[in-house]
Amino acid sequence: MPSLNANEYENVRKIFEEYLVKNNHRRTPERFAILEEIYNSDEHFNVDQLYIKMKNKNYRVSRATIYNTIEVLSNAELVRKHQLGDNLSLYEKSFSSRQHDHIILDNGEIIEFCDPRLQTIKSDLEKVFNIEIDKHSLYFYGRRNEVKNESN
Repeated sequence: MPSLNANEYENVRKIFEEYLVKNNHRRTPERFAILEEIYNSDEHFNVDQLYIKMKNKNYRVSRATIYNTIEVLSNAELVRKHQLGDNLSLYEKSFSSRQHDHIILDNGEIIEFCDPRLQTIKSDLEKVFNIEIDKHSLYFYGRRNEVKNESN
């Protein structure tokens, strides 16, 4: 997912600030630094990776603050959580992101993809079960095929 331009980021910051005010959360510099760090990256991340990245940039922020802020950002729908197994949660920014799904390879690589056929499946399910689907997530797990040496 590409980085936001300055105007788009200001919109995200405004949405976050309004969410904090509306929900009686404190508006701290640390929370806005975490938001900025997330939105300056195009990568999926876990809390430890974000913590280390911010520490390396000399931010004074604790893991607890990051965990708490990630939860607030998730509730504000500015960050999306992906539960990729029992002990692995990854996050990504979600403002103005298109619907996409993921292929998770055994080497940790994540491939994002969008297939319009999934929208057709979603629409069919809504009709068959008389429901409205708000969102979905789809994960494929796999590995890269080995390249065979043709010179043998």
